[in-house]
Amino acid sequence: MPSEFMSIVVAGAQGSVGKPTILSLASFPDISVLALTRKVATRSDWLSRGVVHAGIHFDDVDGTADVLREHRVEVLISAVSHGSVLAQIPLADAAKAAGVRLFVPSEFGTIAMGWREEYTPPFVAPKIKVADHLESIGLPSLRVFVGMIIEAITTLVGYNVNKKANIFESLQGDTLFSATSAVSNRFIAHVVTHYPVSDLTNKALRIEGERLTLNGLGTILEAPVEKVEEVPSLPGGPPAFILLGLQAGIEKGLMNQETKVSEGDGAGGANHMWPGHRWTTLK
Repeated sequence: MPSEFMSIVVAGAQGSVGKPTILSLASFPDISVLALTRKVATRSDWLSRGVVHAGIHFDDVDGTADVLREHRVEVLISAVSHGSVLAQIPLADAAKAAGVRLFVPSEFGTIAMGWREEYTPPFVAPKIKVADHLESIGLPSLRVFVGMIIEAITTLVGYNVNKKANIFESLQGDTLFSATSAVSNRFIAHVVTHYPVSDLTNKALRIEGERLTLNGLGTILEAPVEKVEEVPSLPGGPPAFILLGLQAGIEKGLMNQETKVSEGDGAGGANHMWPGHRWTTLK
């Protein structure tokens, strides 16, 4: 069916999620696409001629709202990096002020729903705070959970450090988890251009390119599996507590399509919403 939305913006446009999303949206000639970056960023060479670029200060609610109004933005897809998750709060305020109809926050990983506060990992807590803010201001949202990003799996188990699948010794490593390529996050572009707003408003969708286990990564990577006290990481890479949180989340079933965490959390999966798509696997 034709898209209900004529103007879509992608914030955090230069990252591994933002870029393929914009490239996919740009293939629809009837949709106006805006790439939103920080004020200091210049227009990327890979942006097609039909994609408009604008730079903003994320904490400038009024200025950002003016940009969104100027381009009559109806959908805001946020692809900001993990370190910028809380910058989505003023971005959401600007979207609300500008009359944006749907806000897609930067999730793309662990199911950030249904956590008890005392057990919430530090890398999930900011995403929950953003989701709570969207609800509090009455801005309709769509949350998409992908499990692990396939391109980050070698980092998850320290394979890029010692060519082993390193698993924390406190974990069994046999729980299935979803893994999805960053390129397959074009799913977001697909659903906002093919489904009515009623199918997307305040919904959670889970997708996966394939199902894996931590132990099974040894076979795919052709690497020995080793139980360790601490998973190694390259300089500048994620600290051990982040890797432990991710692996523990996998063990609890919080990165697959099936585990029900809370009502309306997308359990059961949404791959069917992109019929005919060939999902990228780790191999």
